[in-house]
Amino acid sequence: MKKAELWDLWISRTLLQDIKSDETPDPVSLFEIEDGDIETSSELSSYKWGMNDGDYLYFIYQLDDPCSKPRDITPVYIGESSDISSRIGQHSRKIRNSFPVAEWEDDGEWGSFSKYDHIATVYDRSDRPLYVWIIDVDEIDHCPYGFETYRQELEAKLVGLVHDQDQYRRICANREFVPNRILHEIGHAGPDWVPEEPDAVVDMDSDEQVLQFDNQFESASKADRWYEWLSDYLIADIHDENTADPIPLFETTEDLEVKSEDGVLNRSETIDGRIRREGKRCIDENGVPESDCDGLLYMMYQLEKPVDELTAKRVIPRYIGKAEVYGKKKQLSSNFTEIARDRNSTNSFARWGDGNYWHVGELSNTLNGDDKKKLHWVEALFEPESRTLSQQTYLWVHAWNREEDAGPYGTPATLAEVEALLIGTAYDAYPDQLLNKSGTPDHAPIKSESVDPSSV
Repeated sequence: MKKAELWDLWISRTLLQDIKSDETPDPVSLFEIEDGDIETSSELSSYKWGMNDGDYLYFIYQLDDPCSKPRDITPVYIGESSDISSRIGQHSRKIRNSFPVAEWEDDGEWGSFSKYDHIATVYDRSDRPLYVWIIDVDEIDHCPYGFETYRQELEAKLVGLVHDQDQYRRICANREFVPNRILHEIGHAGPDWVPEEPDAVVDMDSDEQVLQFDNQFESASKADRWYEWLSDYLIADIHDENTADPIPLFETTEDLEVKSEDGVLNRSETIDGRIRREGKRCIDENGVPESDCDGLLYMMYQLEKPVDELTAKRVIPRYIGKAEVYGKKKQLSSNFTEIARDRNSTNSFARWGDGNYWHVGELSNTLNGDDKKKLHWVEALFEPESRTLSQQTYLWVHAWNREEDAGPYGTPATLAEVEALLIGTAYDAYPDQLLNKSGTPDHAPIKSESVDPSSV
C-alpha cells in the first residue's frame, strides 16, 4: 500500500471522525482576532484544559470547507508531548511572535527560518484558519501501519507519511524526521519555501484501501516486522561471502579487552574500511552528488549464536542510528568531510569518530571518567570497571538509498524516517537491550538511571 493511502486511512479513522462527531469540539481554532491582534482562541483554552500529564499526539492543521474526506485536511505540524497544555501554549506564543511574516530576516544561522516562522507563513499565505487536534495516544487503536504504538514513534511515522507526499512537503513545518537535504533547502529559501498556492490534492478510493489495510499485517507483530527486515539486510550481509560481516566494532585482545591509544578506544581496521567504503557510495570528491543515497544507516549489535547458526532472532540490537550526508547548514555534513577528502583523521567519521562529540570519543571519555554521556553504553557493553567487553560487539553499516531500500513495514523511506521506524520495531523485540534513548517510550528501561548488563 502506498504511504499516501496509509495516511488517508489513518486520518479517516482518527481526526476526520472527531471533526464529524457531535461529541467532540473539533475543529478547534488555534487563533482568534481580538482588537486587531492575533490571540490564542478561548475555544482552544477550554479544549486543552485539564490535559496535563499523559501521552498526547497533536496536529496543527487546516481544513477545506466543507470537510468530508481525508484530503480536505492539510497537516501543518505534527507533534507529541507529555505536557500538552504547556506545549500548545508555547507553540501559540512563538507562532504569534513570528508575525508579521514580512519582517522576517535571515540572521545567517542554522534554524533562522524556524518551524514557527514556517507555520506563521502558511497561515499568512492562506485564507484558512489554523486548527489544533489533541488525542491521547492510549485512545488510538493503532498506528498507520496497523500496530499498537507510543507517542514518540507515532509522531515519526506520521511525519514520514506526510513528507512522502508532494502536496504537503512545503506546508508541513516539522524539522524532526525530515531529511537534512530538505532542511538545508528550507534554510536557504526561508519564507519562499512556502508556496503561495497549495498544490492540488488527488483523492483516493477509500473502500478498497480499508480492505487492504485491515489485512496487511494481520499475522505479524512489530517484533516480527523487525526480524523480517533484519533478515533482508543484516543477516543477508552476514551470509554473503562478498562482505566481511559480522564486523567487530573495536580492536581487541583475545579476551576482548579493547585496545586504546592515548585513552581513546581503537575501532577495528575492518570497520574503518567498511565505513569509508559505504560512505563513498553517498558522496564524491566534490561533496554530495545528485543521487538517492541519504547517508549511512548503522546498527551496533551482539550475537547470541555462532554465525553458522544465526537467525534474526539471535541478533541483539544495541544501538540504531544514522549519519546523513547533507548537513543542515552546510551542504556536506561534517560527519563526511574526512571520508570525502580521504583524510586519515577520524574525528567525526560518520558519527563513529573519536572526537568529543561522536560515539567512540564519548565512550572513551566515559571510560576515562571524564564524561557520563555514554554511561549506559559502558554499563551494557563492558565488564565492571574495565575496558573488557562483556561479549563481542559488532557494527553494521549500510549506505541507505531512499528509493531502493525499504523500511520494516515494506515501504520506501528516507534515512531520517527509517531510523525511527527501526528503533520502534527493535524496541518491541528487545526492550531491555536497546540502548537508544531518543525514539523509545518514557518507560523504556534505558531511560532509567542504569542498565543491567545481565539483561543481555
